[in-house]
Amino acid sequence: MDYAIDGRELAVTDRQLFMKYALPCAGTLVKRGSVTQTYIDRLVDQVSNGQEPEKDCEKIFLVANVMCSRIARSMEKSSVDSEVIRRYFLFEHSEVVDDRFELMKDFNPVDCKTYAGRIIELDKDYAVVETRLGRKRYKTMFAKDANVNDSVVVHFDFIVERIPPETARKIDDAMNAYEKRN
Repeated sequence: MDYAIDGRELAVTDRQLFMKYALPCAGTLVKRGSVTQTYIDRLVDQVSNGQEPEKDCEKIFLVANVMCSRIARSMEKSSVDSEVIRRYFLFEHSEVVDDRFELMKDFNPVDCKTYAGRIIELDKDYAVVETRLGRKRYKTMFAKDANVNDSVVVHFDFIVERIPPETARKIDDAMNAYEKRN
């Protein structure tokens, strides 16, 4: 499933999309010694340049892989696609982050969640994005086509992708509902 936003189509492979959402968490895996920073830098470079990521690299994100597989099965899909990836990272990831933080306590659970936001300022490599957390600078390497006033998803210090404004509202509504439950 590709998004079209303001007539600008967003074509990205499912593997690239998964990595755009997962790679911002990779610092935790490096800190744990699961992977090297060199390997992560290579994957970030591949994804940011629109290249297909290395074979089986998704496996380093064990929890996200398991969750996406469960969602795909619950949606009666034979594989993880962009709809599954977005459902997990945009609407179910926060609860998983909080559960994992209770277990591991070795990462910042606020930064690890994904948030909808709007780009306020933009320069070559960074954008200032307004989210429910306030304004912060984010890397634009995964969303090079982003413009001021675009709705986006952020994760750690990356803009993951541009999203339709109605999706941004749904993300905020889901986060509000989640926070009320907890």
